[in-house]
Formats: sequence, structure tokens, C-alpha cells
Amino acid sequence: MTLLEGRTGGSAVYARSLVAALSRRDDVDVEVISAAAGGGLATARWIVSEARHRLRSTSASVLHSPAFLTPLNAGLPTVITIHDVSLGRIPSGHPVEWRMYYHLVVPRVARRAAALITPTETTKREVVAAFGVASERVVAIPSGIDPTFSSQSPRDRSANPAEPLILFPGPPIGRKNLDIVLRVLGAAPPGSALAHARLEITGASASEFPRYEREIAQRGLQPRVRWLGKLPFADLPNLYGQTDLLVYPSFLEGFGFPPLEAMAAGTPVVAAAASCLPEVLADGALLVDPHDDVGFAAAVESVLTQPALRQKLVAAGSRRARTFTWARCAEATVAVYRAVAEVGELTPGPR
Repeated sequence: MTLLEGRTGGSAVYARSLVAALSRRDDVDVEVISAAAGGGLATARWIVSEARHRLRSTSASVLHSPAFLTPLNAGLPTVITIHDVSLGRIPSGHPVEWRMYYHLVVPRVARRAAALITPTETTKREVVAAFGVASERVVAIPSGIDPTFSSQSPRDRSANPAEPLILFPGPPIGRKNLDIVLRVLGAAPPGSALAHARLEITGASASEFPRYEREIAQRGLQPRVRWLGKLPFADLPNLYGQTDLLVYPSFLEGFGFPPLEAMAAGTPVVAAAASCLPEVLADGALLVDPHDDVGFAAAVESVLTQPALRQKLVAAGSRRARTFTWARCAEATVAVYRAVAEVGELTPGPR
């Protein structure tokens, strides 16, 4: 399995958690090879030559790249996990070199891979359409949720706090749709829960997103908005557990770790009825049109002011989150390895 050290975000969570789950099994031996350094040139050297050199010293029968950065001409049957197609459909917020790699390299390695893994059926359909690969060579395997999120002490959410805390898990690149959250907070009628709510944003600092910082100031929201910056993964369960509501109005996702993690921690979620989120979250979250300010504001207000609805979402969210485990993800992933090792690919596809 190839990893690039220093990566953050959902793909890094997936890679680390899958390696840990596979290592607990006795039917697969996992050897991790990783790039010694990050950065554009170092990464390029890694995928062009260094990874292949490292692979020659192993006895591996299958190479798994848990993100779409994968060695070229690895010399082994290759399984690649493609988490989403955001670089192709909504590239804003991504570095230019990533966009170039997506357009120039990913179609090639996707078509040459023995098998592709996606975290949802929605993403599978998008990958098939984007890269022209046979549907039979793409396997949708849901990711898991770290059990620490569900080990939080139960919290009494029956009361309506005077200043409810809303969490927006960032960083707020364009497709994450922080815009609708700021609009509804700024337009909230006096006396509403939204008008008194505080907002915390994770994953970035204000200086990294000056446009949003200006909008926050223009809407008079500065006293009610706090940027938490990049947080260690170990801090997230407690953060979610202390939040009254997590909002996730994203236009495009491959899986959606933050809302599932919040649901596991017993925190109600309002999310977008878009992309893969209805498939993943199901009835565990309140789903709304991410383009509808009125509907989004009404959904948030109802969760903050209706104890029965909050309790219903907490119970349903907890049940839904428990269905996503890394053990199940590892089981299905090993089945892909086994098929690829035995026959070279799941089924013949275009090259």
C-alpha cells in the first residue's frame, strides 16, 4: 500500500484507518511504502520512479493506492481508491498542480488499474462517467467511522441553549458551501435561535479565506464566528460532542466523514440533499436543498428549537453511524485484493 506522508482530510483518515483494520486480520499482509518528503517535485519523483523502486524490494502481489496519487507503471496489479470527482467538477480551492494531475494522469491510471474502489455508489457512477471505465471494475465500499466518536458520554440536549453552537467542519473551500451558512446567520430574524447562534469553523484560519472573513465582517457576524484552525484528529470527538448542531451543506462529496462522525458522537446534523450525502446519511440527518436559503434556515431553526426533533435525529444518527465500520470496509477490500491477485483484474475493461 502506498501512502503520502503529511496528507490530511478524509483520504488520510481512510488510509490510516484501513491500514489499521487490515493489520488486525490474519488473511492479508500489509506493507506500507510512503514518500520520504512532500511537495510537488518530491511527489512527482515518487509516483514516476521512487515507488516502483521500493516495490521491487517487496513480495507484494497487489498494490493499493488509497488515494488517486498512484505510482506509474508499478509492475503489479493495482487497486486505486478514488474518493470523489471534485477536482474535475468543482476544482476551486485545489492547487493548480492537483488539477493538472487530475486531468492529465488520473484518467490514464484509472483505466489501467485492475480495480477501482469508491466509498459510495454515487461516486462510483461519477467515476465511471468521468473516466470511461467499465462499471464492473469499480467497487463501492463504504468507509468506516472511528469508534472513539461513539464513545462520548451522553449529553442532555433537551434544553434550548441561549447561544446554541453550530459547527461547520472545514476548510471552507467553495464546494463546502459556507456561503449559505453565513447568509442565513446574517439574515436571521430577531428573537430566533439562529440570531443568537455562534458558529465555529474548523480546518482553516481566517487569514486563509479572506473573502469569508470580509463577508463575516460585512454581515456583522464577527462576535459570533470563531475559526478553530486545523485540529488534531483526536480532538474531534470531544468537539462534536460539545456542539449543538453540525451543518454540512456541501454541493459535492465522495463520502462525508464529518456528518457521520457527528452522528456517531450524538450530535444532530443538517446536511445537503445532494451528491452522496442522502445515500450515506439516510434518515440520520435532516437533509435540505443546499441552494435554498429559506429551507436551510428553517431546518437549522427547527433542530435548535424543537427538542423532540433533536432527540429523533440523535437516535437515528447514532443508529446509522454504527453501520459504518472499518472492519467491514477491510473485509470488502480484501475481497477486491483476492480477486485482483487471482485474475489480474475484476473483469476486462478498456485500456
